[in-house]
Amino acid sequence: MECPTCSQSFRTQQGMRQHHTKVHDDPLPNRTCEGCQTEFYDPKSRREYCDDCNPNAGKHNGNWKDAKERTECTMCGTVFSYYPSNKRGDYCPDCVEDADGLLPENPSEKGPRVSVDCLFCDSELEVYPSRADHRTRGCFCDQDCYADWLAENVVGPDHHQWEGGQIDYGQKWWRIRREARRRDDYQCQQCGASREELGQNPDVHHLVPVREFDRPEEAHTLSNVITLCRSCHRRVEEGAITVTPRTKK
Repeated sequence: MECPTCSQSFRTQQGMRQHHTKVHDDPLPNRTCEGCQTEFYDPKSRREYCDDCNPNAGKHNGNWKDAKERTECTMCGTVFSYYPSNKRGDYCPDCVEDADGLLPENPSEKGPRVSVDCLFCDSELEVYPSRADHRTRGCFCDQDCYADWLAENVVGPDHHQWEGGQIDYGQKWWRIRREARRRDDYQCQQCGASREELGQNPDVHHLVPVREFDRPEEAHTLSNVITLCRSCHRRVEEGAITVTPRTKK
């Protein structure tokens, strides 16, 4: 195999190519363009087209910086440049800005609002009328207020998991709850929120519900409980997410 520049002989084509690149500082063509059949060099030997024929490069790319076209504005006759990829080129920028109905209303402008009170803490809120009319849920400052309201109001027969009657958790529950919080470093094991971030101790959730045990004490084991923030606890109770205990060394 002979070098086309200096005529030096090599045993393999690869050796000759490496020589030409290193010695003559000019990589030899290694691909043939499927569009124009021109030979070209591709460092990764993967391209099927040269730069002139590549359907996704240069002038063929709708986002190419020099791909603008020039036309006359249909309203004022001014010649202007535009990208054909994002509009038809009917109006120049000045006419678009000044004309009524060509641009949408400013989406950053707030629509009409009404004042309502948070259903839990009574703080005043500014909300859209449609939200104020949604009285089946009411209006809340945030998810925390909503969760606290649920904890106080959606209880007993009103709770979606109500099966009748109150359960006496017994004295063992309070000890297991403290141990679970210590084990989990007072952090929600779903989202990672800490006690400091929550502003209170996280909840402790039973993985297998207490009602499924013959005696409540049997449910109160560290392997059956997990620490969760109020928001994640509510989502688990609703069946929106599932959790498993984290094994700590």
